[in-house]
Amino acid sequence: MTKKYLLYMVIIWVMVITISFSWNYYIIRSGTLELVMNKAHSFFSQIVVTRAWNSSHGGIYVPVTVKTQPNPYLSDSLRDVVTIDGLKLTKINPAFMTRQIAEINNVENELRFHITSLNPIRPGNIADQWENKVLKGFERNKDEILELVQNDSVSEYRYMAPLITAKSCLKCHAVQGYEEGDIRGGISISFPSALYTNSQESQTFYLLTAHLLILILGLAGLAKYYKTTSHYFSVIKIKNDELETERNLLRQANLDLSRLVAEKDKFFSILAHDLRNPFNGFLGLTEVMADDLPDMTRDEIHGMALSLKKSAINVFGLLENLLDWSRMEQGLIPFNPAEIQILPIIEESIVPAMEVAKNKEIGITYDIPSDLVVFADPNFIQAIVRNLVMNAVKFTPRGGLVTISAKPTAHRFIEIAIQDSGIGMSEDMVDNLFHFDGQTNRKGTAGEPSSGLGLLICKDFIEKHHGKMSVESKEGLGSTFYFTLPIGNEHEKSDH
Repeated sequence: MTKKYLLYMVIIWVMVITISFSWNYYIIRSGTLELVMNKAHSFFSQIVVTRAWNSSHGGIYVPVTVKTQPNPYLSDSLRDVVTIDGLKLTKINPAFMTRQIAEINNVENELRFHITSLNPIRPGNIADQWENKVLKGFERNKDEILELVQNDSVSEYRYMAPLITAKSCLKCHAVQGYEEGDIRGGISISFPSALYTNSQESQTFYLLTAHLLILILGLAGLAKYYKTTSHYFSVIKIKNDELETERNLLRQANLDLSRLVAEKDKFFSILAHDLRNPFNGFLGLTEVMADDLPDMTRDEIHGMALSLKKSAINVFGLLENLLDWSRMEQGLIPFNPAEIQILPIIEESIVPAMEVAKNKEIGITYDIPSDLVVFADPNFIQAIVRNLVMNAVKFTPRGGLVTISAKPTAHRFIEIAIQDSGIGMSEDMVDNLFHFDGQTNRKGTAGEPSSGLGLLICKDFIEKHHGKMSVESKEGLGSTFYFTLPIGNEHEKSDH
């Protein structure tokens, strides 16, 4: 081989590595932007759905508190009402509700929402410089926008999409000259970019390191080939195989990312459905009470109050699981295992289910040795037992029985079983029980909602302890959920 051909091959090799790096870097950047866009769009969609629900009911009434004062910008003769019991209520319109949701998200998720327009009713909704630019773009028929914005050394992603005037919005906004279908303004969503930019930089670093290494090895191979032509083709083949392996790994990472986004979208869809049903019940009952309370008997009022309480318990359970899931996804739940007696933890964990079981005339019994000690985080165990027992009560008909038992097993673990005499499950339901696809969601024996989120939390919490979770069930014959926890040293000593 002449030096001329060697130079050509070196140039080609450098070009191959450069193109490979550029293409894979483009994939990383595109994947990051797609992930951020999907997150922002999902939050925006949920806000819009929530606002539409509020608007379709003409606003909702809530008790007046220190944090929730009457909205001075809401022009409505029925803005403030007083119940017959003297409770002061004020109407929350979609805009006020959005601001309150934004305050919660700012604290819990470092996520800022801002409802704004070029013609706001409330001074606090005045658009900032970036929002003003985007709103003017909406008037030129531009769609949603996502940008990475840096201000005073603070880097954040900013997303904004237009709000379209619906018929139910004209009650407040018709006086501003808006008509149905007009762009009334928009909602901007801002959140720190560090999590995504750091991940992108980390992936880019490893990608660059790998490509530089491959480049150096390739050049070394070419140099050796220049001296010993016989080894040339084998070196090229090895390097090409390495490049193909890296491409496959990156391709698989993109597929995993797409699957994760799809699961999150389905999760929010199921969550919106599960929240809508109990709140519809709330609204229906409160509407009946508001219209017919003077003519209702004491027993009717008591029955309605029990229904409201039941709905509140269901919603609280869903929101509690949602908070656990959200904190778990973000890695915000501290894990502090210690040696604990399992009996007091179980007794405390089943308290929330006792009243629900009492109303359904379901018995709850447990057979737990008092000296049984596990090495676990008590907060995690409470969440696991609470979810599984509430599930057992939910799917057990009136007059049934829920039994909790625990015993040591081999391999230094404790097995806890929660058995019910409920409606049971088919084999297909059992096989899909721990997959968040909505196929296993069904109502309880008293119409209680179920999202399946609690079981996913239980499974993750148990695996955090290096334990396992399983279930045995047959339709009409009840279900038994098993999970294992590592045994504590105190119990090991008592066995010797």
